[in-house]
Amino acid sequence: MDRGAQLAKATGARLVLFHAAFDSALSGRPFFDSKRLAKSRGWFVADRMRLLERHANSLRAGGLSVDVRVVWEEPVHEAVVRAAIRENADLVVAGRHERRENRPPQFRLTDWELMRLCPRPLLVTHAMSGTQASGVVLAALDPTHANDKPASLDISIVHSAAEIAVTLGVELHVVHAIPPSAYPLAVTAAERKRFDKRTHSRMEQLIRKADADVKSVHFVHGSVAKGLPEFASTLPAQILAMGIISRRWMERFVIGDTAETIIRDAPCDLLLIKPDGFQLRLGRTRKETVVLPKAAAAARAGTAQASNARKAIVRTGVTQAHVGASQP
Repeated sequence: MDRGAQLAKATGARLVLFHAAFDSALSGRPFFDSKRLAKSRGWFVADRMRLLERHANSLRAGGLSVDVRVVWEEPVHEAVVRAAIRENADLVVAGRHERRENRPPQFRLTDWELMRLCPRPLLVTHAMSGTQASGVVLAALDPTHANDKPASLDISIVHSAAEIAVTLGVELHVVHAIPPSAYPLAVTAAERKRFDKRTHSRMEQLIRKADADVKSVHFVHGSVAKGLPEFASTLPAQILAMGIISRRWMERFVIGDTAETIIRDAPCDLLLIKPDGFQLRLGRTRKETVVLPKAAAAARAGTAQASNARKAIVRTGVTQAHVGASQP
């Protein structure tokens, strides 16, 4: 919520605090639903609405336009994606699950599925980062278009990273990691230098096409999965922007092994961008009747009427396990 509020305040955007509530103990499907369960679900949703309204009121006191959305729906990641489309959100802000003691930050199914399916730019906040984090915005590019990555994806990455950098008032840097496999076998030092020069020229052309204010271009030699997180930490970067692509021969959209490693080991927030033409595939909505208490129903109706004419720009999700955290 802090990162979402920071961006919303800087851009004058509307912030939506979204929570997909679900408890299997209150679910009556497929054969045992009842009015009593519907009322119980209503009290459950109303309680989550009250909790989020407390945070929303504190943000409104700071001058932000904030709406609260709570739905009874699962799976959670699909509920978040549907909400982002309904709100016409330009950015989804989500967080990793809470860090366990003596363990690095962990991802769970909701995290990975949201990264895989979210059609809008997704900002995944790091457990140890905060709104006052220092550092630049770093965009990871691949001008060689390896692994079937479309050329337009790099342009989208630079554009999105540049918008975030301007919003935060920090520098934008770009980086390209060159693995050992990029060079032919038995390559000489002169040939390696010529290859690096051509790659640098492609990077410059890409930046000119993107028409972005880039402070510096960097190259990292070695393992991509290991080199990018280390470079982001050394620079330092507060946000690492990168593309999420699929393998064309696979029916479903998947995150590659290299991307998974970078996502897991990144020391900063991640801005994940999908390629143009990304086709979203969601399952059928599985909803149940929810009977809200009268007070909560009236409050929800009033909020909906007040926000009908406004556009959602930045949204953040909250899990049922960590209400008040920036996790869908």
